[in-house]
This record gives sequence, C-alpha cells and structure tokens, in this order.
Amino acid sequence: MNDIAPKPIPVVLSGQALLSLRESGHNFPSAVGEVIDNSIDAKANQVQILTEKGQVGRKKVITEVAVIDDGKGMEEETLHHYLQLGYSTRFMSNDTIGKFGVGAKLAGLSVAMRVDAWSRVEGSDRIRHVFFDLDEAVAEEKAGKEVGIQPPDDEPVPPHLLAYFPEGSGTLVVWSKIDRVSDGNGKTSPDHVISELTKELSRIFREFIGGGIKISVDGVDLRPHDPTFRQKGSWVDHVLSEHLRRTANAAFSSGDRHFEPQVFFSEEVEVKVAGAKHEIQVTITLAPAEVLRHRGSGGDSMAKQLRLPENERAVSFLRHDREISYTNVAGLYPAPVDTPDRFIGFEVRFTPELDRLMGVRNVKRGAVPDDELRETLREIAKRIIPAARAELQRIWGQQKRESAEHAGEHAPIVKEVKNAERTMPKSRVKDKPSPAQLDRAYDDMAKDAGKTTEEEKEAYAQGIADLPFVIETVDFPGDQIFELTHLGEQTFIRLNARHTFYREMYEPLKQIADGANAGGASGVVTSTAKRALEAITLLIVAYAKAETQHATPDAQYAELRKHWGSFTQLYMDKIKDVL
Repeated sequence: MNDIAPKPIPVVLSGQALLSLRESGHNFPSAVGEVIDNSIDAKANQVQILTEKGQVGRKKVITEVAVIDDGKGMEEETLHHYLQLGYSTRFMSNDTIGKFGVGAKLAGLSVAMRVDAWSRVEGSDRIRHVFFDLDEAVAEEKAGKEVGIQPPDDEPVPPHLLAYFPEGSGTLVVWSKIDRVSDGNGKTSPDHVISELTKELSRIFREFIGGGIKISVDGVDLRPHDPTFRQKGSWVDHVLSEHLRRTANAAFSSGDRHFEPQVFFSEEVEVKVAGAKHEIQVTITLAPAEVLRHRGSGGDSMAKQLRLPENERAVSFLRHDREISYTNVAGLYPAPVDTPDRFIGFEVRFTPELDRLMGVRNVKRGAVPDDELRETLREIAKRIIPAARAELQRIWGQQKRESAEHAGEHAPIVKEVKNAERTMPKSRVKDKPSPAQLDRAYDDMAKDAGKTTEEEKEAYAQGIADLPFVIETVDFPGDQIFELTHLGEQTFIRLNARHTFYREMYEPLKQIADGANAGGASGVVTSTAKRALEAITLLIVAYAKAETQHATPDAQYAELRKHWGSFTQLYMDKIKDVL
C-alpha cells in the first residue's frame, strides 16, 4: 500500500488549454476589436492597425498584425500581466468597455501563435516588452517545465514599426506566427479579409470614430458606418455625396452632405433586473430616400457599396457605445420578412449593468437577449416595423409613378430588354420608314403615351430613340391584344387597355405588384405578381422579336395577330373560374 499522499495538480494544463481556447468564437475583425477596446480604455486618441502580407506556397496570407495606440501605456506590473488570462485592472468594472480580463488575450491567440506587446508610459524614455509564444509554451509543458510569462524586458520595437510608435506614451501589440485569419464566412484572402475588417471596425466603433477618435487600417482612416443612418459624416453620407458629385453635378464641391433617415421609434424603454429598474434605448429607422432609390435596388452595386445586404433584419446592440452584436435575432421582425427589410435600421443601446440580461459573454461578439427582453423588443418591432415597411412601399410607389410619368409605364423592362439585345439576333425587317414617316410614328407614339406639348414629345422621342422595343398601354377599340409597328430596327408595341386580357389579367396583376388593392398580400404574393407581370410583358416582346426575324412581318403575321387577339377575347369571355 502506498502511503504517499498525491500532490495537487494544476487546474489546467496551460499549453493544451490555450490551444483549446483558440476556439473562442472570434473572427478576425472581432479579434482586432478586442485590442482596440484596450486602446480606448487607455484613453487613446489614435489607433493604427497595420498588416504584413506574405506567401505560403502559392497562397497569399497575412503574416503579421500590429495595433499601435497613443494611450497612456502600461506600467511595469500591468505590462507583465497583460498576457495573463483573467488579469485586468478593470475586472468586472461597469465603467469601461473591458471587464473580464480575457478579451484581448483570447483574441490574439485565436489568430496567432505568438503575441508581443511593447509599451511606454508618459515621462519615461524606456519602451518595455513582453511576449507569449504558444508553441514554446506547449513544448515547455511537454518537457515538464512550468509555463509562464517572463517579466518585461528591453527588446526593441521591430524596425519596420518603430516609426509608427508614438513619441510619448503608447502601446504596440503584434500578432505573429499567424495561422487563423478569416472573415465571418471563412474567407482568407488578405484583400478580402482587410476589406471586411475595415467594414466591421467602422460599424463596431462608429460612436468613437464619429466622436473624433481616429482608427486606421493600413494607413486609411475609417469613416463611421451607422446602420440606422442617423450619424453625420458616416460612410453612407460619403458614398452618396461622391455619387451625387459624379452623376448629378451637385452644388457642393467638397465635404459630405448628411442624408436624414426617417425615425419611426427612438425611446428609452424600461426593463427590470433583480428588482432594479434600468433603461435601454431602442431606435428603428427607415433609410434616406437617396438610399431607398427605387424598388429592386437593394442588391445592386450601389446597395453593396452602402453595405445594405448585411443590414437585412440585423439588430445592432451597443454596450457602452461599442457595438457587440450585429445579427438577426430569431423571431424579432414581424412576418412577412422580406428583402426590403435591409432598408430598416434597428438599434438597441444598453449599459454594462444589463450584461446578464443581454447575454454578454467574455468575448464581445454576440448578444442574446433573455426571453423577457426579447419579448419587449418583439412587441416594439410588431408595432413599428409594419409602419416603416408601409412607408417604404409608399415611397417606391410614388417614385415609380413619377418615373412612369416621365419615361413611360414600361420603361424599366424595355431598358433591360435593350441590355439583353446586345447578344441576341438583330432585326431582319427590310422596310425602313422615311424620315417623315419616322417622325410621324414617333409623334403618334408620344401622343399615345400622354405627351401633349412639343417639349414633352421631343423629350419622349429622345428617350426612346435607342430602344429596340417600346411598349405603351393605349386605349383603342378592337379585339387585338396588342398592335405592332415595325420601324426597321425598332418596334413599337401598343398594349390594348380595352382588351379583356388586359383588364382581367394584366391590370389586376399590376395592381398587386404595385401594392394597390393587395388586401394585405404577403411579400411572396407581391413578388410573384411582379414576376408574372414581367413574364407576360416579355412574352409579348418575345413575340414582337420573333416577327422581326422576317423580312416583311406585317404581310406575314398581321392576320395571325388579329385572330390571336380575337380568339383570346372570346375564350376569356366564355370561360372563367374553372381552375
């Protein structure tokens, strides 16, 4: 029998535990954000992020990340403990961004195997250094040695970073031996990762950047990005101002104009935690008209530049003015949920006293409101978001009516047909009108489109001159579904507003697609009606296109057109409600 009492063993095997803790839930932007948190808590006015790139085999990679700030720096003891998990001069504080003492440490190790830090305090000429190398720690542990962090030393700042270190106090953190850099979707190419980094940091720290703290990535100063569109001088303001300068000869030649959103809700909401009353600030907005533009624009290149797709149903949670979550909270948006919700901004601000209620973790990435708070937010969303959606549809409807008055009801689709025509067979119609006949045809079509003055007719003619097909809805007698006028390389299509097909099929679909008389139809019904309307219109254009492949289409197909229209009218009058 062995009478020797067993000795205590370590609570954790440091090296192996740290290898496991690398799976802390960070992506690259959230990891860098943890270091910036320390800079802000250290009263920094400027934070620089610098990256070094290299090649591993044929693959381009980020080999080093440096974060430099001009904060107050760290005293000797604080610097020694900087890389120690759980140590914090602000442990469990509700007055700072950091409170758990693990954020920046886990962040660094989630990306790299080695973390170095250099720091200098005000009034000192010495820059002190500490480091932790996880490879070395694992090797020491396997050899039976105690894993620890050596006291600060005088190792110099790397030459390529010395010029960036502030003249007074400040701190430099370097991640090297990097093996885990990716965005939130697992993409690893340096250009993409850095692009995502700038986007994320500009949104996460928007209040600080907007307040005057400079944050830069590889020498480029970040602009604040506010998904509720309220912040002046934001990324959206900059993109729209630049766009107007390029396309509209805007009166302002420099600086950015602010584009105001509609604010549907911005109030303090009372919540209770352990019997004590607290308040959260909830804001719901609709993007400015310049962002809304027109129906169908939410996924185009401008929308992507404005960062709209990622805003769809996302809720931004800010703790101490620092965003900790920007994601979809299940069940929060009322049904029907649809793509246009990306134009709605939803923000919740709270203080650290509500960390438990908000599900805040030691990694500042993600917030999961508890059931009671989620229900409070859901009730607000249920009251407010339908009004924002209705206003969006009203604006788009008004824009469409104004556009139709200016360019014609079918302008959007004939414009796209023109784009598609570039790669399709060209007209084979032999008969070309004389200049006088062409002028008369244009004048007649302008009148059918409701243009009365010479100025309106001239503007209309200029607008349709380069279109291969022009469609107008016209009220004329007869049983033809449409009339075609072939002008050589151009064809006019007059859709008959009196025909049963138009009145009972085309017009009702158009009303549903436009949001009129929809009886509360869902987004699926509306989008289906739009697609059906597009399909019917394109069927008519395709028929007209088929005629243009014949040298003399009027002689060949005029009777076919007439009979098709009359038989369609007869069938629709006689047969109804059988499906």
